[in-house]
Amino acid sequence: MRTTAGPAGRGGFTVIEALIVVAILGIIAVIAVDSFRGFGEKYRVEGQTKQLYADLMDARGRAMQRNRASFALFTSSGYATYEDTDNPPDGDGTLTPSDTRITSVTARHVITATLSGGASDFAFNRNGTATATGYVRFSSTVTADYDCVGIGTTRLHLGKYNGTNACVEK
Repeated sequence: MRTTAGPAGRGGFTVIEALIVVAILGIIAVIAVDSFRGFGEKYRVEGQTKQLYADLMDARGRAMQRNRASFALFTSSGYATYEDTDNPPDGDGTLTPSDTRITSVTARHVITATLSGGASDFAFNRNGTATATGYVRFSSTVTADYDCVGIGTTRLHLGKYNGTNACVEK
């Protein structure tokens, strides 16, 4: 039996083969990182939507508990909730600069508030009833499972914007 020490008898890799493997792994890594970036964006939109829902539920509960109106004010870059503290003990029912701000949130995504009457704010009265209906949504380039909060007279719901001016409850 004859053994050779030439190229046919070696069990190693050439430099070119190793570089090809490293290049393929690099391409796979870039694709994976890009995919995870999209997932992170999706969860940020959903997180902001759920935070808005929680803040609105808190404002509604606060209105009923304290027997005075609570307000929600929306801009394209964020939102704030207020408690009616004018004319103690139960307020005057209107949002004024002297009312107490409860939350103030700067959003990472553009907020679009589509409320009845074209308003950018609404109130929960002493009974927890909303004075406007519609929805508030976060605009994003990703498709999130939840990206809007529907506002009904007597209830709020998380939903997904359907592209035709509606927040569909999920």
